[in-house]
Amino acid sequence: MPTITGSRFRAWQNAGPPTSGTSGTFAGDPDLVGAFLWDKTNGVMYVNEGTALSPYWTPSPYDQPQLFGVNTDWRDGVGVAVAGTAASVLVAGSGVRIFGQGAAENDSGAVAQTAGEGGTVMRLTTTNEDAHTIALGMAAGVMQPDTHKLLVVDVELTMVTAITARALFVGFLGTAADALDPAVTGATTVATLVQDDLAGLFMDAQFTDADRIYGVHNKSNAAATQDLTADGDTSTDLAAAATYQRFRVEIAADGDMTCFVDKAQVYTQAIALDIDEECAPVMYMEATAAAIKSMDVKRFAAWAYR
Repeated sequence: MPTITGSRFRAWQNAGPPTSGTSGTFAGDPDLVGAFLWDKTNGVMYVNEGTALSPYWTPSPYDQPQLFGVNTDWRDGVGVAVAGTAASVLVAGSGVRIFGQGAAENDSGAVAQTAGEGGTVMRLTTTNEDAHTIALGMAAGVMQPDTHKLLVVDVELTMVTAITARALFVGFLGTAADALDPAVTGATTVATLVQDDLAGLFMDAQFTDADRIYGVHNKSNAAATQDLTADGDTSTDLAAAATYQRFRVEIAADGDMTCFVDKAQVYTQAIALDIDEECAPVMYMEATAAAIKSMDVKRFAAWAYR
C-alpha cells in the first residue's frame, strides 16, 4: 500500500513484476489510478496507465537497468525504403527489427514520416502478393517466460485504408524467421495455427466477422486449429482506417497470457505458452490477396526482465 509522510508520496511496492488487467497486481484498490509501483525485488519502476479496477502497468521509464527490449516513436526518422530488398533489417537507434518474406520485395517497406502534431509514424507497406508479411519485432528467441519473468509487447497502430484483404498479429512467436510466413490464417470462424508456439491478438479479413480481433494461442502444437466461436472472441473490432488503437499482449512467468486493446482487458488464456519456450515479440501485417496494404504505427515497445 502507498503511504504519505508529510507531503511526500511513496510508490506502491511489489515483490516482482506487476501484471496488468482485472486480476492484475493491486487491481481494485481505489488509490491505484495514476499510481507508481516499485518492484522491490528487481528494482524496476512502473506507472499505472489504466484504471483502479484494471491496472495497466508500464515501465517508467522504459530504459531501466533490469529491463531489456525496445521502445520507439520513430523520432529519429530511420526505417527501410519501399525499394529496399533485405528480408531483415535491424534499425539503428531504435533496435527494432523490420522483417518478413514480404519485406524483401521492392514494393514493400517501413518508412518513417511526419504526422503533423502527432509526431512521426512508421508506415508499413506490404508487397502485392498473397500471404506475405511485413513485421516489426526483435531477434528470434530472445524472451522466455520462466527466465525473463514478464514478457510484454505494446503497439499503437491504425490501418491507412479500408480493412480489406489483410491480417494483423500482435503477440509472441516461437519462430520469428527473417522471411516470416503468416503464423496464423483465418477462414469463416476458424483460425489455422500454422506455428507450433504462438500467443497473441489476431484479425483476418477472411473471417466471417472481418474486422473482429481474436485471441489466439498454440502451446507446443497443442492444436492445429482454433474454433473462434468457442474460444478467442474479444468482442472488440479493429477500428476504421485513420483511428489509432493500442494493442498489448502480456505473458507472465507461468505462461499465462493477458491481452488488451486501448488499455482495456479483452482476452486471457492460462498457460498460452510453455514457460521454457524461447519466443520473440512480433507485430506483423499480411496481405491476404495480391494487393498492397498499408498501416501506420505510432509507437512500438517490447520489454522483459534481464
